[in-house]
Amino acid sequence: MKQLATATADEISAALRPRVEDYAAVFLGDLVKLAQDGYAVLWESPPARLAKPGQTTIRTSAAFASQLTTDNEVSHLFPGGYRRIASRLVPDRVWLRWDYREPGAEMGMAYDGLVRLGDRWVWFPKPWRLLDKIAS
Repeated sequence: MKQLATATADEISAALRPRVEDYAAVFLGDLVKLAQDGYAVLWESPPARLAKPGQTTIRTSAAFASQLTTDNEVSHLFPGGYRRIASRLVPDRVWLRWDYREPGAEMGMAYDGLVRLGDRWVWFPKPWRLLDKIAS
């Protein structure tokens, strides 16, 4: 998390960009192809420098996808869209959300969608937007 705070777009892409096989390891059914297509756009122009200057405090939350399917203490640590999509995620995958804040601040720059796959992390931010694409 600390290294990502000031990483360049190329560094973020090299560290977190999903491989083709990663999508089926995270998403279920028709979301696999939709995620591949949707996230391809993101990775054409990955974000850089996730934290603003002075945001040195990092707060994280982790949950299995199965914990995000219902309205509960753990799911409330994540954006509400996760409850809409969690049943279409591989249940035993761990997801992370995090934010960068200035010391003592209540708000900061918030991110989500890091998933642990083997010995590395991959980034699928705001996965509920995939369902929004199906609906439209």
